[in-house]
Amino acid sequence: MDIIKDALTRGQTALNEHDSKRFFSTFGIPVTREAVAHDADSAAAEAATIGFPVVLKASGRNLFHKTEVGGIALNLASEEEVRKESHRLIQIPGCEALLVQEMVEGDRELVCGLMRDAEFGPCVMFGIGGILTEVFQDVVFRAAPLNSWDAHEMVKEIRHKKILEPFRGQAAANPDALSEILMTLGEIGLRYEEVHAVDINPLKIRPDGTPVAVDALITLDTSGGGTPRGQRREPTTRKSLAQFFEPDSVAIIGASSTPGKPGHEVIRNLLANGYAGKIYLVNPKGGEILGIPVHPSISSLPEGIDQAVIIVAARTTIQAVRECAAKGIKAIVLSAGGFSEVDQQGEKLQEDLIKTVAETGIRVIGPNTSGHTSMPHNFTSSFFPLGKITRGNISYIAQTGNFATHTMRYIITGENFGVARVVGLGNKLDVDESDVLEYYADDPETKAIFMYLESFKRPRRFMRIASDVTRVKPVFLLKGGGTREGSQAAVAHTAAMASDERIINGALRQTGITQIYEYSHLFLAAKALASMPLPRGNRVSFLAPSGAMLVVLTDLCRQRWGLDIPDIEEATRQRLQEISPPWIRMRNPVDIWGSSTVHGIEYSHREAMAALMKDPNIDAIVPILVLVDEFGIPPLDFIVELANGYPEKPLYVTFTGMKKHMEAAKAFLEPRGVPTFPLIEEPFEVLSILSRCRKNMERPS
Repeated sequence: MDIIKDALTRGQTALNEHDSKRFFSTFGIPVTREAVAHDADSAAAEAATIGFPVVLKASGRNLFHKTEVGGIALNLASEEEVRKESHRLIQIPGCEALLVQEMVEGDRELVCGLMRDAEFGPCVMFGIGGILTEVFQDVVFRAAPLNSWDAHEMVKEIRHKKILEPFRGQAAANPDALSEILMTLGEIGLRYEEVHAVDINPLKIRPDGTPVAVDALITLDTSGGGTPRGQRREPTTRKSLAQFFEPDSVAIIGASSTPGKPGHEVIRNLLANGYAGKIYLVNPKGGEILGIPVHPSISSLPEGIDQAVIIVAARTTIQAVRECAAKGIKAIVLSAGGFSEVDQQGEKLQEDLIKTVAETGIRVIGPNTSGHTSMPHNFTSSFFPLGKITRGNISYIAQTGNFATHTMRYIITGENFGVARVVGLGNKLDVDESDVLEYYADDPETKAIFMYLESFKRPRRFMRIASDVTRVKPVFLLKGGGTREGSQAAVAHTAAMASDERIINGALRQTGITQIYEYSHLFLAAKALASMPLPRGNRVSFLAPSGAMLVVLTDLCRQRWGLDIPDIEEATRQRLQEISPPWIRMRNPVDIWGSSTVHGIEYSHREAMAALMKDPNIDAIVPILVLVDEFGIPPLDFIVELANGYPEKPLYVTFTGMKKHMEAAKAFLEPRGVPTFPLIEEPFEVLSILSRCRKNMERPS
């Protein structure tokens, strides 16, 4: 566009307010009626043409924040007032002209803008504006391009969104008009690399609900246009990871005969899980380990081995990689640490390793990885003593060594669900989260995907893949390390308020990934999905033996967890009333204790849960069972029968009472497909996560 080209030709680093608005108006963004004047008389004449009252502003190429220098005069009602303020404003240093504009009615001020993030590219911002923008910091971001759903979600996402509702006799802000502006800003960011940042503040809401840009600023990139950071590899395909997850043979480089050493435990794990492929061991000492012959060198291995697990010191890893590549091995797991995560020497080693990988064309997981697991193939490269791993339908991607080690050990020994695939990414020298997520997308063994990540190697590619995957499979992410401040800018609010955390959160919402915020939810939510379907919505019913539980949990469901406790159908209510003493009014949530004292725990819970299972107003059911010796421990077969009889409706069980009976109930129910939760809040937290996931998966295109 000529406005931008002309400004760059003149060496400008930003467009003034008037030129910024002229630029926006060509894209259909509504701006104020205004004119430029160069003296008091022409300003008065322009004001008369526009119509009083008017706003008068000092304007100049480097005059950005006019409020701070007293460069704005509001609500001028006559030509005399305009002339008087014109004389004052012209004296302000940097003032080159006067901007005369309509005085926009309306009490609500918003902000929106555009900035370029080093990883996610052009990002759009929306939030509470005006002079208190920095005070409230109530802004949200999305990465361009935005579709209509993205933009409407931004509008609904700010904390102070009630300001968009009808206000002091003024109409509600038009969400479609706001969304259109946000989508347009994203389009500008993609089409014009010369536009470094955009700031529209305030974006005022007129009394009829329509938005209008009252002030605007465009900063320019004078370096010749922004480009994505770093070179991006071409997308990999599912086949390129098959040798990691489906190997028919594996070589352990650095095998050890000493129990407890990594090179020994990886062999024990393979044997414990019944890996049926060929295992080749390499150690200069030769001999035999756990009944398997040991080769003295990599060069003595046969050709055509699918995968190698290299467990040697960092300083000898590169040579081992070269020797494996020479033997035709195309997939390598590098277990050793001591690379970029430790010091400058490690960084240099990793740089040399990257060159080696590029030269040889191999695929690498790691270095500094705790390994990976593929239970459909009874395979693991983990060197942590895991023992027999339960096979299931949950897959993990973890940017931390502890998940594939002691967290997996907890899942194996403390929970009753299994895994399909698990990958510890390590330093992500080659294989990254995008590669693995793409593989899981097409993996028939993977029902749901859980991730712990601290960074994104290729953020834009990750977004593209995740956006597709989340429409067909539940995907969850616990994001660590999101507090470092991101981009900074001297003049634009948009960039100044951007941070890694805000931008990443916005980008993840676009992809349909469901964020979780507690480490334990990586396995609690997984347990629920392993045996039960995703709930159809957020409408829950629970059965409690205590009035206090009914009240507290109802409050928490509505205020903290975003769960609805809906009215039940009349037929359901009548059935609940039939099994309850007449002095208890039955409704949702269900006060089950009166019925339990009359009919016993088994009968009361079975009949109530059966009625709720049939109720179309309920998406999930949580019974809270009292398990104590004095009241009798009921047989729990009826819970399994109900779960099997209504497989479309999730049933999560929690307890109160004696710990030994709670543990026994878990041991009985979970192997039969009914997830249990020892803490009463946990099933509701999980339902909150899963109902958000359902909404994300069903988002419009």
